[in-house]
Amino acid sequence: MAEKKNFWGQVIQTINGALSFGGLSEKGDVTSSIDLSAKDGRHFIDLTENGTRKGWTTINAPGAVQISAGEDLKKEQDGIFFNSENGDIIIRARNGKLRIEALDIELVATGSGDEGFVEVRANNSMKFDSNNFTINAKEALNLLTRGLLTLDGKFGLKINAPIVKGDSCATNNDKKPGQIR
Repeated sequence: MAEKKNFWGQVIQTINGALSFGGLSEKGDVTSSIDLSAKDGRHFIDLTENGTRKGWTTINAPGAVQISAGEDLKKEQDGIFFNSENGDIIIRARNGKLRIEALDIELVATGSGDEGFVEVRANNSMKFDSNNFTINAKEALNLLTRGLLTLDGKFGLKINAPIVKGDSCATNNDKKPGQIR
């Protein structure tokens, strides 16, 4: 790709920062419509016009980024709205935790057919702690473990089903785990 040129670019600059219109990247392959840069070059907001990042808005901060909104809204109104017409939304904390706090939290997958899944994975463990926990599976529910499965109802355990099949090798020493049929 030929190096881009812009004869109309302008920069307003002081010792503390710069506001650039039509600036070019160091490689000369990307034009920024507007670039706001602080004294520390890692601290910037860039609205990219063309090149490899066409249409991108990039915000970079060596410190924290804070977005605060909603002071004049009613409780039921949306205060902050993220939307991606196409493409994924990724929230990543490389060396920290992701904490979501709210009065209520809803995870909704609206796809149909081969879409509409919610997948939760953990490398170590998962813990759910609540007064009531309900799983409502419309077709099937599987609880699988390679280790010990414990159902501990301090008050009781209730199983309702038209057919119950159970196997145990608790009294047969010849059977080992994995041989249960």
